[in-house]
Amino acid sequence: MNWENRLSKDAQSIKASEIRELLKILEDPEILSFAGGIPDPQLFPMDRVRDIRINLEKNPAADRQAMQYSQTEGYAPLRDWIADRCSTENTILERENVLITNGAQQSLTLLSTIFLEAGTKLAVASPTYLGALQVFGTRRPDYITVDTDENGIIPESLEEAFKKGARLFYTIPDFQNPGGMTIPEDRRVRIIELAHQYDVVIFEDTAYRTLYYDAPPPPSLLELEGAFLGKGQWQEKGLVIQMGTASKTLMPALRVGWTTAPKIILDKMVLLKQANDLHTSTLNQIIAHELFFNGLDEHVAILREVYGKRRDAMLDALRQYIPNSASYTVPKGGMFVWITLPEGMDAKDLLEKSIAHEKLAFVPGKAFFADEKGANTLRLSFSTCSPDVIRDGMKRLCALIQREQMAQVA
Repeated sequence: MNWENRLSKDAQSIKASEIRELLKILEDPEILSFAGGIPDPQLFPMDRVRDIRINLEKNPAADRQAMQYSQTEGYAPLRDWIADRCSTENTILERENVLITNGAQQSLTLLSTIFLEAGTKLAVASPTYLGALQVFGTRRPDYITVDTDENGIIPESLEEAFKKGARLFYTIPDFQNPGGMTIPEDRRVRIIELAHQYDVVIFEDTAYRTLYYDAPPPPSLLELEGAFLGKGQWQEKGLVIQMGTASKTLMPALRVGWTTAPKIILDKMVLLKQANDLHTSTLNQIIAHELFFNGLDEHVAILREVYGKRRDAMLDALRQYIPNSASYTVPKGGMFVWITLPEGMDAKDLLEKSIAHEKLAFVPGKAFFADEKGANTLRLSFSTCSPDVIRDGMKRLCALIQREQMAQVA
């Protein structure tokens, strides 16, 4: 039986994630990993979760309801909390503008089904989030890549993408995965202006927005669009659809994400989600709501303190050890530092040698490019290692880069 011939074109277009394949290698406990963009499990609020479960068990009716089917749109108190948290003076969100999803990844899947079909022109940053490219790829769009610099999206390149016919634009404005860049406010304002000039829908991914270590990021695209349109106009004229997640601030296994969008889009997403999985776990939504509603800011403050020190350790080590022929980004938040290797050096080959000789892993950057460029780039994550381990790992990685460069010259 040749099953490949029986698969749909969408199924045939699915490609394996380099990160997922890499994680199989990382099961070796001897390998020091800077690869996975994951939160530190030691910082999960496990005591709080235990207390929430105990309190639920004291009310058998509520406890049983938490295990029952529930409405597709999501747990109403959680939707209300998100709507209130994301509302601004000009962009007033209601419960009907919020859909709870199984992580932000499902938000991407539902939105892709609604907006993308084969040949749809989609603008993405170069580089951009690999998981988004995987989802978009199943719909077989025509990618138009947008140039970036240390401040993220370059507006002139974005306008060129819109002139070429892009009808959708996906972006992570805050502490981008994988590059770590943050788009400054003036560029964000220009992005909104261009979107309305060319009638382009924006998917704004805010997964890392609260994880800042120096200062809060600029206003979100959703917030700036509200100011651009005027009070109360977003429901009818808004082009920004925003996604969020509890995975980076609480814990990934809750699988609680959300989408905020005008009601006409939410209604379509609800129907698709209903056909897809009926609803997100009621219990997990209740836990997420309790964690968000009581003590979120205190918990995130701890994350900022811990991750900030790890970020500083990585940057200090790179500043000290990296060869002059390589460069790195200086993220103001998030979980990632992006390395550009000397021209001609292949990060995939470097990874093989790094694992074999240094027992150290990272993610080659090529997978983050829709146009398959970036062979000489790589992504490092600082979220799960202590400062001392990070410094040692960077010293060894930089020494390897130096050796490889010398071998190239020879």
